[in-house]
Amino acid sequence: MIETTVSTKGAVVIPARLRKKLGILPGRKVAVSEVNGKVQIIPLSKDPVVSLRGCLKTHRTVRQMIHEARNSDVEHENFLVDSRDGREK
Repeated sequence: MIETTVSTKGAVVIPARLRKKLGILPGRKVAVSEVNGKVQIIPLSKDPVVSLRGCLKTHRTVRQMIHEARNSDVEHENFLVDSRDGREK
């Protein structure tokens, strides 16, 4: 485990070895969420097609996967709106 500090603006430095390992370059988008009381940072793909790679190795239909992806996007957008307004869920 690597320790880092949260700045007064809420910024956290992701250590260089983790950025390199995960391919997180300057300007790369990441998703931040709370899972079981822990902060989770997930690098987002620049290419939406790449982010779908391997998703067909499932028993779900494409329609179900699209529905789940849209729900996830809505949840993420609601989280961003709530965090801008200072509300907590």
